[in-house]
Amino acid sequence: MSHLRTALFPAHPPTALRRHRRRTAAAAAGVLALALAVSGCSSPGASTDASTSGSFGTASVALSWIKNYEFAGYYFAEDDGDYTDAGFDKVDLIAGGGNTNSWDLVLGGQAQIGLASDLTGITGAINDGAGLKIIGAQFVKNPVGFVSLAKNPIRTVADLKGKRIGVDAGGKLAVEAVLKANDLPADTVEFVSVPNGVDPLMNGEVDALIGFLTNYPIAVKNAGGDVVTMSFADANYAQFGDAVVVSDKELSENRDEIKAIMKASIEGWNSALSKGTDAIADIAMKHGGADNGLDRQLQVDSAAVLPSFMLTPDTVKNGIFTLTPELIDQAVSSLAAAGITADPSMFDTSLLQEVYAENPDLIPGFTVPAS
Repeated sequence: MSHLRTALFPAHPPTALRRHRRRTAAAAAGVLALALAVSGCSSPGASTDASTSGSFGTASVALSWIKNYEFAGYYFAEDDGDYTDAGFDKVDLIAGGGNTNSWDLVLGGQAQIGLASDLTGITGAINDGAGLKIIGAQFVKNPVGFVSLAKNPIRTVADLKGKRIGVDAGGKLAVEAVLKANDLPADTVEFVSVPNGVDPLMNGEVDALIGFLTNYPIAVKNAGGDVVTMSFADANYAQFGDAVVVSDKELSENRDEIKAIMKASIEGWNSALSKGTDAIADIAMKHGGADNGLDRQLQVDSAAVLPSFMLTPDTVKNGIFTLTPELIDQAVSSLAAAGITADPSMFDTSLLQEVYAENPDLIPGFTVPAS
């Protein structure tokens, strides 16, 4: 679903794939192997403290897109030393984009965790036999939806009838899923293949674009448009954005490492959400934004919307990334209504429950943004 972002963030090839296990010294590997031999498999409740675990080597996270504001929490965790405090030598943040799926890197061992833009692709991979689990989501409310103009708005599902929707291949699949979820025929809308950017909407070539609601509305406003949005969630298609994907093998064999990565990432996101938009923009420009030719002010404006997709009554209470059974059921039902097979067994929320139970200070007392 690359079009959802590329209007604002130019294409950038993924970084070279790295080995996701890099032990810094044979001695360290030997010590770790001896510890495992003595203690056996780590228990689900084991501490993620490096003092008891030894060095984990390099943490590896496959991002869902190029490096920008969307991943600020991981940059803060890296710069603040959260990953090293958790027992890693360093962290490898692998940029996404192009035709690379984060879960393929997870399956191939190049990344320990991956971020999936939405659930459609990852559930398809699991249905095809991929040994993966979704353990949480950065955006518990998916920041994807319809972007239109006030003079011809899409505010409700009923407004879709007869509209020309600008899409790429991934966007078309998403809109088709929304139509199925609402029992609407495929010809309810007219699909128009459009290039990157908001020009097709501003020029009247289409009635709406599909895009990230963290940034597309800003681009339309900057172009002089009076923007109207409707999220997929508000269109009865509940999904998650940047779902956290882990392999079954990692969950069973290296659970403590996954917990340590998530603990550090949560600390980083707590810092990002606490420090605010300017700090997020600055660190995003430092960690790839400048290299990708991104506009700092656009990073500021986009960052301002992040809390509305990350902080809900449930995540404020239970911690960011966490998914409730009710949210999972809604997502599964939405996917099923769209003709996509999904099941709650594709999710495993136990790991984050352990992380928060062992580290209650990870819940800093955020407030839910005003709608």
